[in-house]
Amino acid sequence: MAETLLSTVLGEAVKRIARKVASGKRLSDSEVMILLLDQMNKRIEERFNAIDAKFNTMEARFNAIDIRFNDLKAYIDTKFNDLKDYVDSRLMEMSKRIDDLSRLIQAMNIEVSSIKTDIIKILKEGR
Repeated sequence: MAETLLSTVLGEAVKRIARKVASGKRLSDSEVMILLLDQMNKRIEERFNAIDAKFNTMEARFNAIDIRFNDLKAYIDTKFNDLKDYVDSRLMEMSKRIDDLSRLIQAMNIEVSSIKTDIIKILKEGR
């Protein structure tokens, strides 16, 4: 608000001074100072506008980076979940195969035990 008021006051003073110069009158020291203040004010405003533009550009870049980061995170999460599902399914398959092998070994133990019992019988009968 103060900036706008200062700009308005300086603008009116500059118009008044411009009319004075146009009519061929000399400027007082205070009028020259007002013209200098007006020029300084305009340059300061230009600098602030340039800084604002740079901040807006930086904000847009940060937003773009944030979007890319979120996309990358979603991609990594998806790939991680896919890998987890794959490993889980492979582990389930291996667990089933181990269970099958365990049953087969138990059946072989029973068979070997039966064969052992048969051999012992045959050896006892042969004596």
